[in-house]
Amino acid sequence: MLATEKRQFWRGVAALLLLLAGLFAFSLGFGALGLFAESALGLTDPTSDDIEITPVSQATALFSLALLLPWSMLVQRWVYKVEGVSLHSVRSFFRFDLMARALLVVLPVWTVYMVALNMFLPYGEGHWSSFDLFATFAIVIVLTPLQSAGEEYGFRGLAFRVAASWGRGPRTALFLGVVVSSLLFMVVHLALDPWLNLYYFSLGATLALLTWRTGGLELAVVVHAVNNTVAFLLVLITRTDLAEGMDRSVGTGSPVLLLPCVLLLVFTAVVWRRDRRSGPPLTTGPPPA
Repeated sequence: MLATEKRQFWRGVAALLLLLAGLFAFSLGFGALGLFAESALGLTDPTSDDIEITPVSQATALFSLALLLPWSMLVQRWVYKVEGVSLHSVRSFFRFDLMARALLVVLPVWTVYMVALNMFLPYGEGHWSSFDLFATFAIVIVLTPLQSAGEEYGFRGLAFRVAASWGRGPRTALFLGVVVSSLLFMVVHLALDPWLNLYYFSLGATLALLTWRTGGLELAVVVHAVNNTVAFLLVLITRTDLAEGMDRSVGTGSPVLLLPCVLLLVFTAVVWRRDRRSGPPLTTGPPPA
């Protein structure tokens, strides 16, 4: 979609910088708005040094990442003059039938895996009021899928496509798209722990391969959304300290994180094998009327 005879490297760099600028601008802007709302509503203790994550801060954080979906489309339109809807798939629309079929498989498998992982990586219990539990539950159900979709459109959509356009051949393009988009995805999580960075890179790389192999973002969105939603719901069920769970400093990860890496590789291999005869969809279609 973006490749030309002359590889426009600097145009791609500009697109990626705009993507990251939007990511941090939305996060900082809505984060500041959340802090103001928390202070006005008296939801946090201004004298406490502890990090408190309230329903307000959770909502603003998730919503800011969800904005990457329209932002990625706008950046592609501005920089490359290519319709933003082409980010959905090679058919230029989101294939909800494919999403539904993937959800029937991913949801039960990922739920079992997340429950098992939660047993190996226990976190301390936090203080949750009844209001916080119900409010956070509603926020997670509504905004977490949108947050996950926003990240997918930004990294497996725009960043993957931009980096792939620099390649001279299909294999080089695929390699550049996977590596560059996965490294960016890993870096923006600001994790200092090597096990966490391995996990983020593996997640980005396998979702990029799923995007290429299926010709769209549907499977990547499903896996990401199910993973994050189930993780947040387990936090509510176990009343885990959410701030502790968000800690990405050195020592917070462990070799247990190899489990999701292996699961992601297995899932990618299964999809790859099912499409071994047809291969990845290549034909682009016109946008829907």
